[in-house]
Amino acid sequence: MRTVDVSSKPTTLRTAKAYGRIRLSPQTVKAILEGKIPKGNVLEASKLAGIMSVKRTSELLPFCHPLTFQHAQVDINIKEDTIEAFSYVKGIERTGYEMEALTSVAICLLTIYDMCKGMDPSMVIEEIKLIEKTGGKSHWAKDLSDKRVLVLAEEELFNIIAGYLEKLNPLVVSTQEAEGYHMVISTQDIPIAEEFYGLEIVVNQTLFSLLPTYLRKGVRVGKDPLGRVVIHIEPSEHIISAFFENFSQLLGTWADG
Repeated sequence: MRTVDVSSKPTTLRTAKAYGRIRLSPQTVKAILEGKIPKGNVLEASKLAGIMSVKRTSELLPFCHPLTFQHAQVDINIKEDTIEAFSYVKGIERTGYEMEALTSVAICLLTIYDMCKGMDPSMVIEEIKLIEKTGGKSHWAKDLSDKRVLVLAEEELFNIIAGYLEKLNPLVVSTQEAEGYHMVISTQDIPIAEEFYGLEIVVNQTLFSLLPTYLRKGVRVGKDPLGRVVIHIEPSEHIISAFFENFSQLLGTWADG
């Protein structure tokens, strides 16, 4: 058994929303609204429990990574015989907040159940589900399915680069200079007419955090005089592997830019 290794995923802004509902008798709902539940304010207690559970999700679920988050919110909608709970979790991390949002809803509803079970033993938690998540690779990852890629590198390094590129389904991977290429990946010094400095900073900070003893020149990103996207990678097997393992799913987006 093991957790999923997310060390090679980029940190991105991620969100998750979850929903759940509990069915109660109309008399119990009325007692909640009138503040007549002996254990106290059910609505406020359940919302607080839902928010607190976001912080403790990884302690409850053995394969869930402990995540920091920047925002958590729980809202409640009351109907005649139902209480609906909505959770929203937001943060910058390497993996998503689905389990935090789902746990938040579950604990919110269980708190309602716990506080009202003496009055209404017929309560039923009917549904808990994820309703939205953003920020994962389904939102920013893109392959190279319609792109022609020129690779300039010695044979050993070319084979490593080509192996990573094959997973992105490029239209063509070639070592022969010609017209019509969308992207150039090179371990050789080539001219860059327009450098993407902000992107380079992010890439090289990530590479340094992974390989501080190997990184020297790092990676340059920009456009060459022909307008093609250029990625110049330090000629190191370690740097090349770390670059593709962290940023390969962004290459399709860069090639469009």
